[in-house]
Amino acid sequence: MSSFSITIQSNSDGGSSYSDMASDAAAPSFSNNSSSLKGPDVKLEIKRSKRRHIEQCNKEKCVVGGPAQGMINSESQESATFFSGLSGGYEHGKIREIMAKMILAHQLPLTFVELTWFNALMKYNNSSFQEVNQITIKDECIKVFELEKEKMKKMFKDISRISLTSDCWTSNQTDRYMSLTAHYVDADWKLQKRIISFFDLAPSHSGEVISDRIIECITEWGIQDKIGTITLDNASNNDKAATILESNLLETRKLHFDGLFFHVRCCAHILNLIVQDGHSVIESCVVKIREGVEYLRKSSDRLLKFGEIAIASGIQTKRPLCIDVKTRWDSTHRMLESALPYKSAFHGYALKDPNFEWELSEEELANVSKVCYLVKIILDATTNILPGTMYPTANLFLVEICNVKKEICKAYESSDAFLRTMSKPMFDKFNKYWGEVEVLMAIACILDPLFKLVGVEYAFHELYPANEVEERVNGVTSKLRALYEKYVMEPVASKNVASTLNTVPAAAPAPSKPSERSRRMEELIAFIRASNANKKTKSDLEVYLEDPIFF
Repeated sequence: MSSFSITIQSNSDGGSSYSDMASDAAAPSFSNNSSSLKGPDVKLEIKRSKRRHIEQCNKEKCVVGGPAQGMINSESQESATFFSGLSGGYEHGKIREIMAKMILAHQLPLTFVELTWFNALMKYNNSSFQEVNQITIKDECIKVFELEKEKMKKMFKDISRISLTSDCWTSNQTDRYMSLTAHYVDADWKLQKRIISFFDLAPSHSGEVISDRIIECITEWGIQDKIGTITLDNASNNDKAATILESNLLETRKLHFDGLFFHVRCCAHILNLIVQDGHSVIESCVVKIREGVEYLRKSSDRLLKFGEIAIASGIQTKRPLCIDVKTRWDSTHRMLESALPYKSAFHGYALKDPNFEWELSEEELANVSKVCYLVKIILDATTNILPGTMYPTANLFLVEICNVKKEICKAYESSDAFLRTMSKPMFDKFNKYWGEVEVLMAIACILDPLFKLVGVEYAFHELYPANEVEERVNGVTSKLRALYEKYVMEPVASKNVASTLNTVPAAAPAPSKPSERSRRMEELIAFIRASNANKKTKSDLEVYLEDPIFF
């Protein structure tokens, strides 16, 4: 998103001055020829230098000061394990392997190994180093890929359940691509993800084509009987692909609840569709604001004049106007929010510039404000559960989605005719898609020790009438118990069990003829077992649900 950063402030003498809105945390650095700059040119160079400084600071803050996140196979851990196994002697094969992994890990070009100073460095470290060309290192990269792929195949054999996510996009050459990612919990109870396929789609990219490629992929990896769910964007071809996949996987009888929850729609995409419904009712206003800001930004004189009018109108906001990226609803929302405080400035500017044709009426501004309020709720929820670089788990969704539904319902039941009209399609779309994933989100919430069943009860009280809550909660718990029983009945593959079994002698001595005492003991044991069978014991799930929540 681009924005202008000129703010005009009143001086004590009644004049105006520029405020660069930049941080003075560090002095700006200039190029060697900056000393020849004078007057306005110096001010411009100062602004550019400060802008570069701020951008660099923000990047460093994102890396160093961002929220902690459990990374999947972090590079530092892998490299530490790798280097601890090196003998220290020169092995040309090992050096080529390391170079291939370096190129793959850091996304370097294959020609990197042919750089003069890279080879000089390697020869300085060890005179025995043998140079390689890009063809050789390409073959080595493929070799590393095949070895790592075999490791993953062996690892997948010990995983009982895998969920898939898919992303599709079109390149600027209109080529269509798809990636497939496997998500699973490893033996150490850590959530992991691996990209298992990246392929191009036929020009039609129909549901049949997508399903065929996915089936081909999971069959190659040997995980076709381990798939739990697949998450796809909301599109007709994806719906068709999910239906075909479900019918194929149901033949293995491995899908939970007979495939009822197999196809999970992308939460971010659903929220995107809901927001689009909200923005559609003010489309003309969005176009006016976008074109009006573009008109002002095309001329520094117009921008300066607009700033002077804003100061004269007593506008206090320091937030600059900005242009949106049309394909991103969050960007459009920020553009609308940035324009609302300047409504009097737009009016004043329209009076002085007859070519400015994009002033909004009071009613239009009021409608934009109402839409922005509701979209802000959705944006906050999206920020909390889908923070870009992190991968949120399902237990985080229920509370945030609950708040979104509550605000949409309030708008839908409002006495304001515009709010009702705006929220009607949002309300219908929410109910259409939320119902499909509600049970899964609720089960995930229950399995979070911080929420358990109380979290679901709270959310359902917010989402549904009081007379429906108990029935819906019971429906969730019954499905959770059915899921638990399914896992209880599945055989557990354990290395410890296998090693214990290996210690059992191959042949045991034949039992001696039972005595009268041992016969009575066997009868007693049989009676105790029958008695225990008639008593209901609490399962691990019931014990978990009954335990209090600790903060």
